[in-house]
Amino acid sequence: MAKAKYLGSRMEKVIKDNPHVPIQTLKHTILRKCNIDASKWKVMIVAKRSALKQIHGVDCKQYTKLWDCYETVRVKNPSNKLLLRRKEGSDAPVFERMYFSLHAMKAGFLDGWRPIIGLDGCFLKTLYAGQLLVAVERDDNDNMWPIALAVVPVENREMWTWFLIELLEDLGGIEQSHQWTFISDRQKGLLEAVKQLAPHLEHRFCLRHMFENFKQKFTSPALK
Repeated sequence: MAKAKYLGSRMEKVIKDNPHVPIQTLKHTILRKCNIDASKWKVMIVAKRSALKQIHGVDCKQYTKLWDCYETVRVKNPSNKLLLRRKEGSDAPVFERMYFSLHAMKAGFLDGWRPIIGLDGCFLKTLYAGQLLVAVERDDNDNMWPIALAVVPVENREMWTWFLIELLEDLGGIEQSHQWTFISDRQKGLLEAVKQLAPHLEHRFCLRHMFENFKQKFTSPALK
């Protein structure tokens, strides 16, 4: 274990620059820097984990800093919106979900950009997994402009409903939602959430996702 920790310390800079660097590349790095033939994969895997731990800290301890972050945001810029929810029924505060929206980004969007909001979700490839939900717009230079984001345990109807309630509240309330157009990938939970909250809201679908779904469902050479 001591050897793995030592190797990890010598690889920190390389791993910090590229956390996804392959083990084989790290083996060559150790051979070049330390003249050590690190042929055992298990040792190298432990060494990489040790280096990542030194770089990022212990994952579970990072979650305890969220409450300090929440207080800092509340005091320094009350116009920003940060919501933290903990798991119900737990004695200690255990993180469940988070919603975050910067006032400057929201105000910039409301100042007159196109009323089209992209909604999407993706997996978080961390120790504790989860899903990232986002609401974005395209600015005048056709670059992504984030409006709000959320970290949730799963991507389903309940979590999308919660996210959309907070998002629409930030944008003037559900009663004003008729002025927005959502575009998404037809995720079932999202479709149900939009239909429940704002059935009159325009909801369009991303052509790229429709094309990928079409290719998966219809594999005939003629259709290709």
